[in-house]
Amino acid sequence: MGFLDGVKVVDFTHAYAGPFCSLFLADYGAEVIKIERVDGGDQARTWGPFKNDYSAYYASFNRGKKSITLDIKSKEGQKIIYDLIKDADIVCSNFKAGTLEKYGVGYEQMKQVKPDIIYATISGFGTKGELSKYPAYDNVIQAMSGIMDVNGFADKGPTKIGPAIGDSYTGLLLLLGLMIAFHHRQKTGKGQQIDVTMLGALFGLLEYPVLEYANNGKVISRSGNASHYVAPSDVYQTKDDYIAITVKDDSQWKTFCSILGLPDTEEYAINAQRLDNQAELKILIEEKLKDYTSKEAEALFDGSSIAVSSVMGIAESLENPQLLARDMVIEVEDPVMGPVKLVGNPIHLSENKPVTNIPSPTLGEHTDAILQQLGYTEEKISALKEAKVI
Repeated sequence: MGFLDGVKVVDFTHAYAGPFCSLFLADYGAEVIKIERVDGGDQARTWGPFKNDYSAYYASFNRGKKSITLDIKSKEGQKIIYDLIKDADIVCSNFKAGTLEKYGVGYEQMKQVKPDIIYATISGFGTKGELSKYPAYDNVIQAMSGIMDVNGFADKGPTKIGPAIGDSYTGLLLLLGLMIAFHHRQKTGKGQQIDVTMLGALFGLLEYPVLEYANNGKVISRSGNASHYVAPSDVYQTKDDYIAITVKDDSQWKTFCSILGLPDTEEYAINAQRLDNQAELKILIEEKLKDYTSKEAEALFDGSSIAVSSVMGIAESLENPQLLARDMVIEVEDPVMGPVKLVGNPIHLSENKPVTNIPSPTLGEHTDAILQQLGYTEEKISALKEAKVI
């Protein structure tokens, strides 16, 4: 039982962005009722990696939730939705804008029968504008927002950021919006719609390139792993691999020079000078680092205030003592997969612990039980199954 015990969420989310938001609600105790298609459910169920023919991807983002299969296009399916929201607090969706409205279960329609409902939506482009009717995926949003153009190396083409940040970051913003709306409802008794877009989320991350161009007309070029703010801050080759180092200011630069045996010359004394000469600095630094393995180079900075890390692979990250101490690698006993390792919850509250050991639901696992709670008889449930409503 978590802190959000008693909070009921009707969850239309699928794929990544929406489920990433409702995952945190489930981890902290909310009853998240996931509405899935009768013919196959959330498409994430078909995405790898798999264990025992079950999607670990789906399991990771849907642990602790309940699954009900439902044809939302049917009148009887829509009636079930309205039965569900009678005592619900939150509705979540990441359908293309206008999809749920088309089936009579949009915010304006729902608030007529449930004025205090909090209706949280993610879409690619929002409810207004000429692009609102179009679907969106992370790579398309990275391209359109400008993030892809500033990522990568100057002598290469635009580069997608590896993880799907257009999904995960937008999901976190929706979670933030939910907390604000929930507090607003506690104070006023009023619900509201939360409208978060993937495009707006990623554009909002482009603070430096946007501010530089909007105010100074300067286009920021791709800089690889180097920083636009401080230098040296880059990824450097060592004897065996790579190491990331950031020197935050002029005082740290002196310490850095002392540790690596670099001359503390006037031409690099000020951060602005170092930024103008990053290529030359990188050559000097890598010349010193070539005699050390990444782990040895990392150890050189022990006890200093300079931030360093060898570049770790996923196998190393899974064994990282700091991540393990933060419960970021968890093991859940799944009825289909058996013991499966998943990514833990990064939000730690001193008084409220997340519950992360409840497995994801099989498709439609809770359909009968939830409908029975709503007052549907076994005969009615059987008829709905026969009609493929559930």
